[in-house]
Amino acid sequence: MRSSGEPEEFCMEIEAQDVAVEVGGASVLPATGVLVAAGRRALVAVDAGHDGQAPVALALALTGRLLPTRGRLLVSGHDVGLWGRDELRRRTAVVDVPGVTDPEPALPLRAAVAEELRAAGRPASRGDARAWLDDLGLADVADVPARDLPPATRTRALAELAAARPAVEALVLARPDRGGGDAREAGGWWDLAGELAGRGLAVAVLVARAEAAVVEGAGLLRPGDLRAASGVPRAERPDDLPPRPTELSVEATL
Repeated sequence: MRSSGEPEEFCMEIEAQDVAVEVGGASVLPATGVLVAAGRRALVAVDAGHDGQAPVALALALTGRLLPTRGRLLVSGHDVGLWGRDELRRRTAVVDVPGVTDPEPALPLRAAVAEELRAAGRPASRGDARAWLDDLGLADVADVPARDLPPATRTRALAELAAARPAVEALVLARPDRGGGDAREAGGWWDLAGELAGRGLAVAVLVARAEAAVVEGAGLLRPGDLRAASGVPRAERPDDLPPRPTELSVEATL
């Protein structure tokens, strides 16, 4: 997944510093810091913000899909302007973002899968979609509309689809708790984030502040997990994370 000219020691890391978003003079996202690194999951507590758009704005800003009003976005220690927003978008995916990447409510899961497979340049017949779902153990919900899927099932299917895209190295799960999913549930969204991180992906999970408190209160944070919160300008860099790679030479054109 490396581009020509990229050093062998490259490891996906995205850091937002003091990133804020305003629309029409109204604050959508207060100055926020988030750190996402390969092989780790990050729990990000996000207030709903103006019209509930704060999680959307943060997900899009983290992945180079929205230019923030203020703040910096670093990719492996380099300003995203040097590294390339197009390249960042190619290597990241936003999962189930309301109004952006969430499937049509009435769309059967198999149809949503077929659309994603087709976009990735893979075989995308009805049979191909069912086979993909069968591999995940989800064949029994292939014909269930997206709006009726159990929260954990919906998040797993959409996240696995995003993770299967060519070149994707980082995922942002946007409010997987909004449909009623429980982080304490075995195989739920927090476990899923851990599984994805275990494959080497960088995973950020944006949830309501109350749900983040549930994760922490239930003792679900593990060594290596990262934490952040909207309104906190800088995310803490843990001691066991390698120093920020400031000396890498990455071509702006990638």
